[in-house]
Amino acid sequence: MMASWIINRLKGYSVQMKNLSWFLAASIISAIIGIAFNPFLAKNLSALDYSIIGYFGSFGGLFTPILNFSVISYYVKSYFQIAEEKRQEVCDTILVTLFFWGMLSSIFILAGFYAYFQVQHVELPFAPYAFLLIVQLFGNNFALFYQVNCRMKRQAKKYFWVVLALSLITLVLSVVFVILIKWGAFGRMLSGTAASLVLASYSVKKVMRKFRFSKEIFKEAFRFGWPISVAGIIQYFILGLGLIMVEPLGDTATMGLFAIGVSFAGYLNIFYTSLAQTFEPDMYKAVAEYDYQRILKITLLIVGILSLVVLTFCIFAKPVTAFLTAGRYTEAFRFAQIISIGTITTYLMSTMKMLLNAFDFSKGCLVNQIIAALLSVAFYVLMREYFGFYGVAWANVITPLFVVLIGLVQFVMLRPVIRKRRIDSV
Repeated sequence: MMASWIINRLKGYSVQMKNLSWFLAASIISAIIGIAFNPFLAKNLSALDYSIIGYFGSFGGLFTPILNFSVISYYVKSYFQIAEEKRQEVCDTILVTLFFWGMLSSIFILAGFYAYFQVQHVELPFAPYAFLLIVQLFGNNFALFYQVNCRMKRQAKKYFWVVLALSLITLVLSVVFVILIKWGAFGRMLSGTAASLVLASYSVKKVMRKFRFSKEIFKEAFRFGWPISVAGIIQYFILGLGLIMVEPLGDTATMGLFAIGVSFAGYLNIFYTSLAQTFEPDMYKAVAEYDYQRILKITLLIVGILSLVVLTFCIFAKPVTAFLTAGRYTEAFRFAQIISIGTITTYLMSTMKMLLNAFDFSKGCLVNQIIAALLSVAFYVLMREYFGFYGVAWANVITPLFVVLIGLVQFVMLRPVIRKRRIDSV
């Protein structure tokens, strides 16, 4: 009896690990494809092309929460709380919402984006790049919903293949539009946009049962999603302002190096995300048990591992950058070194937000982000005025710490509340 129970438990654990390996493999292989293709891209993209791609791409973190209003998060939250026959109606309503809300919000985003270009006198061309960006983000929402659906249904292989397909389609189209036809930034962005539309069509076909819309489900999804979207928009002003801040400096060549540095340092986020997700259950358990020492130990362990990874990256950043850019943009390694340190501070910021929410201080977390965002914008401007490109790079590293410092003050102020909860829970 006991042996049978143990075997069943091990089988369940092995299935979970197998699914996890598929999920991680999708991200890792996609990253490897992107890294391996970089030298070929570098030979066919100018510094201006990198500036355009990086600049417009940096707005993705701001526009995505507006385009989908986090209704996908409602589907995840409610998936196991509703009857199985009700899930498909929720699924269909979410897809219809993503389409119509996405179309409507795209018009307002483009109008606001164009007004921003005029007011700020942005020297980069608005069209066609702004349109390509919005269409790509619009398509990505449907592909994202399909991926989320695969995760919820434990369909790890399907998730793997759709993520891999997105990378491969983008790669093939980039070969055609960037290397063969020589369309530069336009070709690179067109590749991503076309790939997102292909996957969007496939995703809708696989997930939607029929075209229907429930006002009740929409209201619930909207009510649940808007705070998450607002938080995402606010966080953009803490983490996503780098390329926007350097554009007014008017140095396209250096801006291209900055954009390359940002993209290369971004590959470390895959490792950081996997590491954080691995220890996430332990962190939530420690919070539930008010085990502050364990929270600190886990945090320091992850910071230590990330520090070693970042240090290794910094040591080899120059030859790696030289190889990945075919020797054309080697100097980008200096920005990659600085911005890579932000992997550590971003983790600390994410941990602080998680702790505030885990201790049921979600409103306090939102207040924290608002204050941190205001401080971050001012700090970015100050660092740019005094230290130029490198000042903005360091600002990208430092601004997440505003969330951490404000959070520490909040926890000191909330200590009596936490102590009372702990006593009541005993």
